Amino acid sequence: MVDDTLPFDPNSELDARVTPTPLSDPVLTAIFQNAEVSGLAIRSLINATLEDSGDKPIREVVSVTPQSVHSETSTRGFRIDVEVRAADGEIVLVEVQRKLFTSTNERTLLYVEQSLASGAKRGVALSEVTAAMPRVIAVNILEKAIRAVGGFHQVVELTYREPPYERATDRLEVHNLELSKFRELKMEDLTKPLQCWLTALCRSQDREATLREVVKMDAQLQLYYEHDPGFAQFVDRYGTVVSMPELRKAYRRWEYDIMVEKLEEERNAAKYAAQLAEREARGEKAKAFAIARNLLSMNLPLGQIVTATGLTLEEVESLRITP
Repeated sequence: MVDDTLPFDPNSELDARVTPTPLSDPVLTAIFQNAEVSGLAIRSLINATLEDSGDKPIREVVSVTPQSVHSETSTRGFRIDVEVRAADGEIVLVEVQRKLFTSTNERTLLYVEQSLASGAKRGVALSEVTAAMPRVIAVNILEKAIRAVGGFHQVVELTYREPPYERATDRLEVHNLELSKFRELKMEDLTKPLQCWLTALCRSQDREATLREVVKMDAQLQLYYEHDPGFAQFVDRYGTVVSMPELRKAYRRWEYDIMVEKLEEERNAAKYAAQLAEREARGEKAKAFAIARNLLSMNLPLGQIVTATGLTLEEVESLRITP
């Protein structure tokens, strides 16, 4: 589906067939170029997440820096680094991941470590470093759930294991938003900001509809759009960037990269399966030869040995002359 309010070329086959999805790398890169064009949007998304878990919201967004992340396994990911100004100072790291990573939390810790130590300088006293250590919030938007139990919003933090269970530090929060679980909800609660955000994103992704179309088709999302400037900025910014010819070409290339990546994974899987089958076959053959040698030592007729082992007559006979 294509939003007819956007200036698409009706004669373009690309425009007719393609609706860039909001969680794709090219679209996110274009939306979150800087704080001027997306500061309200990223703050709204982050605060909707923090409100859902009862955590302290952030205030003014100082900078937004998009940064594509490609792992060693060639799996494509995306992270938006967002620096946030507040009373105590916050740094927010947002990552969108379309594939399942069982090491998601470990990856997040590596990213968070850099931000936590961002104020550490050689020769500075430890007390000064810890006093200047920012509150770091990581928000992971995950297509696949990494935890079998619990709801779609999983919060990870440092806590004491002995009761009373309480935070060991308020400098670190990790919020995993698992979209596969969210999609399984029987009914979204669109009185909650986070569910408005995720409903709009998932519907746009799944239906290949523009965000503007998704919002117009739901009265509650339309109401949220009218009352939340950040959500409105995201929807409007999306509409602007997906109308750009260069973005649509970049999105098409990105789609091709995804298809090539999937084909490569399938080929590697088939190659591995063939190698495994070959190893298993060699193992079974070795067992058959061992059994045949034992039966030959018992002077059993060759026909019986062929039947018992599945070897050919030539293979059994070769064992008789093999020292």
